[in-house]
Amino acid sequence: MINLEAVFIAANVREVEFVQRLLDDEGIEYSLRPEAFTRSVPFASDAYQGLLFEVIAGQAEYCRRLISEKGLGHGIVTLLR
Repeated sequence: MINLEAVFIAANVREVEFVQRLLDDEGIEYSLRPEAFTRSVPFASDAYQGLLFEVIAGQAEYCRRLISEKGLGHGIVTLLR
């Protein structure tokens, strides 16, 4: 069984297309699935629906770094340890 790890949640079509291109260019296989997420601002938070990118666990840290270096750090999913 392949162990997948979440790396990024896209909030809009532009982010989905950008991350897809980035991972495709690197030859990284990924899966997408709908996922709820929240965005918080002082004194409020809103719930949204996005698309979650998952990759093979061994590639997750590299993918997070790659996506973050391209300016999309706000959607990075990190593991709680």
